[in-house]
Amino acid sequence: MPLEIVIEIVSILFIATLMDITIGEPPNRIHPVVLIGRIIIFFTKMIKNASRYRKEKEKENFEKVMGSILASGLTVMVSVVVYYISMQSLVLLGTIFFVIVSAAILKTTFSIKAMDNHIKEILVELDKNDLDKARKNLSKIVSRDTRNLSESRILSGCIECVAESFVDGILSPLFYYGLLGIPGSMMYRTINTLDSMIAYKDDYYNKVGWMSAKLDTIINAIPARLSSVFLIASIMVCGQDWKNAIKIFKRDYKNTESFNAGVPMSIMAGGLNIQLEKIDHYKLGDMKEQLTIQKCKTSLKITTVATLIFIISFLIPVIMILNYFNWWTLLFGI
Repeated sequence: MPLEIVIEIVSILFIATLMDITIGEPPNRIHPVVLIGRIIIFFTKMIKNASRYRKEKEKENFEKVMGSILASGLTVMVSVVVYYISMQSLVLLGTIFFVIVSAAILKTTFSIKAMDNHIKEILVELDKNDLDKARKNLSKIVSRDTRNLSESRILSGCIECVAESFVDGILSPLFYYGLLGIPGSMMYRTINTLDSMIAYKDDYYNKVGWMSAKLDTIINAIPARLSSVFLIASIMVCGQDWKNAIKIFKRDYKNTESFNAGVPMSIMAGGLNIQLEKIDHYKLGDMKEQLTIQKCKTSLKITTVATLIFIISFLIPVIMILNYFNWWTLLFGI
């Protein structure tokens, strides 16, 4: 039975990956993360409306407490619901349906293809010298004003997104899948969605999104630092400057306001011998070589290879080691 469980867990992983590559994202009307986003919007508005007429200090404390309840409560609720659905599919419909249902859920927590496709669209626009369209498309994935960005600044934004999304969009959800199964990957995706939607430092979200930001920082801390191993190995495999990647990582990874984002971005900057910059926020790496479309394409190749290295050399061995200690039998209750 323990070996069968490992085969099922690994099968779920590979089917989910195949779904991502061949099918991509499900429609918004049935996407669990979209539903989670709607729940976040609904309760955030409720909290803000309830705090509107309170005194300033009382208002801040109220929003902080209620925002913390929203972040922790929603994360627990989603994890429990997903666990229940996956286990009921196993009990009622059998192993095959359990694997298919679990793979479909897991697919919604990570994305390899979506970011690649979006970046490639921007590169096509840059190749046509259509900066306006490239800026508009970039604005969908970065939190900066893109209206007047030059080509090199657009490329910098693209490469930063590619590096950061390797952690947020691929490694972290799969890391928690390897530890906690489907509930773990959905737990991560819920926290990351909370962070992306309400963890802003402006006056409106500052307090209500406080806990969401903290949880995201904590839950990404280990995966972000693990990413350095797989990115550097990939940079080496792809024939890029892995020694400079290590050098820039050690020097610049703390330059970003985010506790975690500087790790993959500094490694990518060093490996490509370029400088990544968000104006008035940070600079990573040295401009030894110019930012080009080819550099951006290489960054996509690096994260793809890094994903393969991560799954083969880390994720599957972890699943097997945990099985040795009967972790999966305990988690699934079978």
